[in-house]
Amino acid sequence: MCKKYDTVIGLEIHAELSTKTKAFCTCDASFGGDPNTHICPVCTGQPGALPVINHAAVEYAMRAGLALNCDINRYTRFDRKNYFYPDLPKAYQISQLDLPLCINGSLELSTGTVVRIHQIHLEEDAGKMVHDDYHGESWADYNRCSVPLIEIVTEPDIKSSEEAAEFVSKIALYLKYLNVCDAKMQEGSIRADVNVSLKPAGSSVLGDRAEIKNLNSFRSIQRAIESEIARQTEILEGGGKVVQETRRFDDATGTTSSLRSKENANDYRYFPEPDILAITFTEEDIEKAKSEIPLLPHQRVERYTKEYGLTDEDARVITLEKYLSDFYDRTVEIYPQYKNVANLFLTEIMRRVKDTDSEEVPISPKDFAKVVQMADKNTVNRNDAKSIIRIMFEEGGDPEEIAKANGFIVVEDTAAIAEVIDKLFAERPDLIEDYKNGKTNVFGFFMGQANRALTGKATPMSIKAYLEKKFSEL
Repeated sequence: MCKKYDTVIGLEIHAELSTKTKAFCTCDASFGGDPNTHICPVCTGQPGALPVINHAAVEYAMRAGLALNCDINRYTRFDRKNYFYPDLPKAYQISQLDLPLCINGSLELSTGTVVRIHQIHLEEDAGKMVHDDYHGESWADYNRCSVPLIEIVTEPDIKSSEEAAEFVSKIALYLKYLNVCDAKMQEGSIRADVNVSLKPAGSSVLGDRAEIKNLNSFRSIQRAIESEIARQTEILEGGGKVVQETRRFDDATGTTSSLRSKENANDYRYFPEPDILAITFTEEDIEKAKSEIPLLPHQRVERYTKEYGLTDEDARVITLEKYLSDFYDRTVEIYPQYKNVANLFLTEIMRRVKDTDSEEVPISPKDFAKVVQMADKNTVNRNDAKSIIRIMFEEGGDPEEIAKANGFIVVEDTAAIAEVIDKLFAERPDLIEDYKNGKTNVFGFFMGQANRALTGKATPMSIKAYLEKKFSEL
């Protein structure tokens, strides 16, 4: 965005893990619920309550690290990060500092930029503050306290707001494919802190950075970065100095504002967590975790193009959402006509699910496979196949029963074919003469007219065969 300065961006992405229980207790970790109903003495920091590590959270975090090309620390431990906010009842957070679970990862963007991942560590989430500005009151909801999350910390390798948004988007998609996080930004299950600084173009010396906290949409990430670049540029151009601080982004105004001075690690007075044992991994543990990683989006694209013969664009679109890619995969397992399934999937299934808020397809892969097969065998024509899918989306039902009830089943009525085409020939002798004189494009006119007249009574293949026979007799 700025020619005089280079933009330098680093990200800290917080992703809540989709475990059934919290990180260090057995409380329900699901989103929602009445305030302060998913809590116990452990997650609210009551005296004498001791934490116990959630093994599933460790496995999920390891799976994410391996998918993002990280090394797994064979020895890892937890630390206490001390700070006092009303939404943190213990006055400390169980986190990881110098021995995190995953280190030295990377992820490549479409621009060719390789973003290095400094570390991925496992920690617990804090609660949530609810503010009533009208009455001047605030409440703390501790349901989210101790929900397990991973923090993905990048190196300052990102060069633009577009790259930052793409990185978070790819991370969210990877976590969905790994089944470790639902990545619902609107529910706060994934959110990003953005570190932004400017340096003179071409310089290797980094400028002072500002951290913008808790951005929970891809659009907000881009807008916050662009706003902060503009703010820092104005300061530097005016001869001022950017102050290292923590800021918040206001979606309504599109601007950032100061929250507090930026803390460093020593401000949190980290020390090893005394109540949780360190974890040691064997090579067998890591190999087992690797074997449990499913195909990731780019790997599915490779399969769809190389094995299934789909175009790069079609493969990319199908993999944009895991539940859609899963639906496609289950369909072609039943009916392995990869391109035919993809064509109807892209035009009908994906178009219709965009009109709903649900992340699931309201028909089964088995029924969808049946519709594609019916269209391929000319049991129904393509337009009626689309109508069957629409009815299944809106009302449900078996595709074959829907086809019968609506008269979509194609009956090869040879008498009707002859009657319609003979009538067309009699009505348009001028076109017959044109055909005899070498204007063969009139074939398409008769084909189109006959197809419309014989919908449900004959397949285009039968109509074409009869037409060719008629013209050969002229």
